[in-house]
Amino acid sequence: MDDKKKTDRRVLYTKMFLKESLLELMKEKPVDKITPTELCRKANINRNTFYTHYYTVRDVLAEVESDFSAQIIESLSSKFTAADIDISQMLKEICHIIYAQKDFCKVLLSENGDASFFETVISTGKPVVIMGWRSEGIELDDNEMEMFFSFIVNGSIALIRKWAASDMYESPEKVAALIERIAYTGINGMKQIK
Repeated sequence: MDDKKKTDRRVLYTKMFLKESLLELMKEKPVDKITPTELCRKANINRNTFYTHYYTVRDVLAEVESDFSAQIIESLSSKFTAADIDISQMLKEICHIIYAQKDFCKVLLSENGDASFFETVISTGKPVVIMGWRSEGIELDDNEMEMFFSFIVNGSIALIRKWAASDMYESPEKVAALIERIAYTGINGMKQIK
């Protein structure tokens, strides 16, 4: 094994320990209350090593979120295209990914997590979703459509947060179906308004 592979593996392990330690600490307190010293102590890594890879604790969280976001996007991209998007199947897939990463998502969705993270992830599909709504007869101007999308997304996130707080007792399929039913009730109401 050459030195570069050995170094790469050490960097990956170091980052993995820091990420896991951060999530453990976030079970007890918000990310902004966690210091680099505390994180390093938990991960059993010295501060110089931490600063070799990150500037702040928030940078570690940003990388955790980026990794998870990439996993969701990769999974959705491999199953759906813009031409044949199936919102019902997409919701199920997202709920299954969240469920598969249950412990991790419970921390991110808790009051100690980053409130805007899931909104950012879900918003990656916004153009396709809005295009689908328009094809279903919703005739809102761009500003109203943005507000409607925000309403549906934030309601969905609230429901997913409640699901996470209940230890994800309900199945991913049931949660996806509930989100879809609530969203489509709102969509059908918007069709009637215009």
